[in-house]
Amino acid sequence: MALSSKKQLTILFLPLDTLGHIHASIGIAEPLKQRGHRIVFGIATGWKGKISPYGFEEILYGEDTQPAELYVNFIKACSAELRKSSYDQLAVFEHCVQRNLINSVKYNDPFFRDLIKQIKPDIIIVDHYFCQPAIVTAGVPWVWLMSSNPLGLNEENCPPRGSGYSADSDRQQWDEFRQEFKRISDPNWEELNQWLIERGAPPLTKQMWPLFQNASSYLNLYLCPEEIDYTDLRPYPPKWVRCDALVQTSDICDFQIPEKLANKPGKLVYMSMGSFGSADLSLMTRLVNILAKSPNRFIISKGPLGDEYSLPDNIWGEKLVPQVKILPLVDLVITHGGNNTITEIFYFGKPLIILPLFGDQFDNAQRIEEKGFGIRLGTYSCFEEELLDAIEKLLVDKQLEEKLKIISQKIKESDNRAKVVELIETLA
Repeated sequence: MALSSKKQLTILFLPLDTLGHIHASIGIAEPLKQRGHRIVFGIATGWKGKISPYGFEEILYGEDTQPAELYVNFIKACSAELRKSSYDQLAVFEHCVQRNLINSVKYNDPFFRDLIKQIKPDIIIVDHYFCQPAIVTAGVPWVWLMSSNPLGLNEENCPPRGSGYSADSDRQQWDEFRQEFKRISDPNWEELNQWLIERGAPPLTKQMWPLFQNASSYLNLYLCPEEIDYTDLRPYPPKWVRCDALVQTSDICDFQIPEKLANKPGKLVYMSMGSFGSADLSLMTRLVNILAKSPNRFIISKGPLGDEYSLPDNIWGEKLVPQVKILPLVDLVITHGGNNTITEIFYFGKPLIILPLFGDQFDNAQRIEEKGFGIRLGTYSCFEEELLDAIEKLLVDKQLEEKLKIISQKIKESDNRAKVVELIETLA
């Protein structure tokens, strides 16, 4: 693809350092590189070597802490909290997440300031929930990519972000959730706002509440297939552009159905519980034991503790698997409901079962179920029969299969990434 702008642009990506956020950034970075632009990722040192295979530059910052170790430690500290409802997670879990994100923003600020001076980018693309003063004070056009569920961009007539409440549920319940979130969040918001001002950044407004960030005056992107967006409940959010999916297409690895499963009977199902869920050994072993009783075949992402449990004859997995290579091959997906994974599943047109853990995963699970594209189950509370029955129900639903094929074809033909690239190029 030829370079369409007047010059080669240097574009700096600063994603939150989890797989979903990084993969969404790669999904935009690929077509920008194809158009001749220089792509640089500022990435935590633990991700060394994960970006360069795509042909992008990696610049590392911070301590060399391995992501897998972080996920395992996170689960050890929070596994009891994840077994609570979305409301009951607010007091401890949500507070801890906010504190960790504020600390990471403060820690990363000097690294980002040095990085921006070193790279001299023409455009910065950031995927984070909390304002980064190094970015908003750099005097460089910046794009906010929000690769999580878009609840919160405009709360009018919508359930609270992170609640997982249905669109027709009790509004008093919505108010109670918002009040508790405000009680937990206000001190953190005020602290971050004061620190931002001290660092020379504009003060936060409450326009993007419950997000601790102001919208960019340049360009804001959110990631959500049209069919599950919230435009049936509220207006299209001003200053934002929706992307159906940002699926990476680089052929940096190959995948074939493993010999262990290739000649066995049954439909093929993929299960990924995400970076954090797959670090919960008790959860993964429980799910594997249930799936072992299914007549179907399963490919699973085993996660960082994958060596600590074995797989039965109808399941194959590795610690990390190439998800976008696997999705086209399967008939059904079981997932934690991370937003980037949701958009990839819609891109390939697969029905899904969602077992949410926290945050916007609750929202995605509820939205998928109420829009009729899959089934939401309690991650830690569902019975064995519930999960096995849900698998069989979705595998025989030919009407849903055809509906998802049409959506997949539409997303692929709309070339959403090309539109996003053109919008980004106009900024410099």
